[in-house]
Amino acid sequence: MKYFEWFIARKYFWAQRRTLSTGLIALFSAAGVTVGTWLLIFVLSAINGFEHEVKKQLIGKDAHIEVTQYQYAPIRGYDSLAEQVRKFPHVTAASPFIMSKTIISRKKNQDGIVVYGIDSASSRNVIGLASTISHGKYRFQGLKDSSGRVFPGIILGYALAARLQASVGDKVFLADFTGAGELGSSGFAPKIAPFIVAATFESGMYQFDESLAYISLSEAQRLFDLSGSVTGLQLRVDDPYASGPVSRDLEDTLGFPYRALDWQAKNYTLIKWMSYEKVLVGLALGIIIIIAAFNIISSLVMAVNDKVREIGILRAMGATRRGILRIFILEGMLIGVAGSAAGTLLGLLSYWLQSRFGLIQLPGDVYFVTVLPVELHLVDVVSVLVLTNCLCGLATILPALKAARHDPVEAIRHE
Repeated sequence: MKYFEWFIARKYFWAQRRTLSTGLIALFSAAGVTVGTWLLIFVLSAINGFEHEVKKQLIGKDAHIEVTQYQYAPIRGYDSLAEQVRKFPHVTAASPFIMSKTIISRKKNQDGIVVYGIDSASSRNVIGLASTISHGKYRFQGLKDSSGRVFPGIILGYALAARLQASVGDKVFLADFTGAGELGSSGFAPKIAPFIVAATFESGMYQFDESLAYISLSEAQRLFDLSGSVTGLQLRVDDPYASGPVSRDLEDTLGFPYRALDWQAKNYTLIKWMSYEKVLVGLALGIIIIIAAFNIISSLVMAVNDKVREIGILRAMGATRRGILRIFILEGMLIGVAGSAAGTLLGLLSYWLQSRFGLIQLPGDVYFVTVLPVELHLVDVVSVLVLTNCLCGLATILPALKAARHDPVEAIRHE
């Protein structure tokens, strides 16, 4: 590329337009590229942050793998099964659990929830419940009510506790409706067990916090008539992102009727949705840049019409058609580069402000988090810049070809 082509393109880019409309279209073109680049970088960082935060919460608070029988049939002899599983490659910890849907009530407040019965000691190495306690203490036994009577403890999600209007030390009741209660005049009455709220937890996943409760494994066995049995085993592995192959190997080794489900398979729909969302949002915001590219075409067409005489002079001085072509391609590219550079700076600034100050808040009852998380990936920034400038470069070709086709004699005689 010859220096004079770059020199002329730069002069045309900074020169005052002959008509106000041409200059405004060029300005709007650059502004469109700026806004499109800015939004793409910031929104992609928000999607990355949201995906990372959700996966972190799932990995940290839930088991990496759950081993159960088909249709969640009770597992007897789970101690020997746990020993076998702990020796499996990449498995670092295992803990038995019982899971059941039930009704929780306090005074006039009641709700349907999922209750987990866990072993307070071994579960510490598998799930992160103990680290999420916001009020109270991580304990399940020996709690007293206001009259001094001792009851087992229960740990509630903070949102569930708020809905029940239950605080640490309050008494709540769990009801089992599986038909194991006493037979009354109207049929089977539910089995009801009292518990004292030992603590509340805040996992960062609102859907967990509003619907989960934890009790001891022994109390769950007593309430749900599962003496000597559990629902399954919760496992932790050394690399949570490699839990899929581990769960498949584990299921093949244990054989029927056992099944192993890792955290990614349990949340397959959510994870798949997040990956699709990134593509769809990128395409939607890319329309802004495409519109800006059309504005660049309009701007350059008007610039070519304004500079017919100058093009003729350049051709008469020895400029080739290819040289004229490059001049106007460079002029259009300068609009794209200026817009994308400004948009990148705004995107990086928005990312920094959000990551530092958390300016954008989210409703916890709708999203998994209360503050919009952001995470910037260099590959996203580079991809946006390359895509933006490629679109702007393609937009310059038609106007540049029109300029290159001008005959020098006719162009000089134009005015």
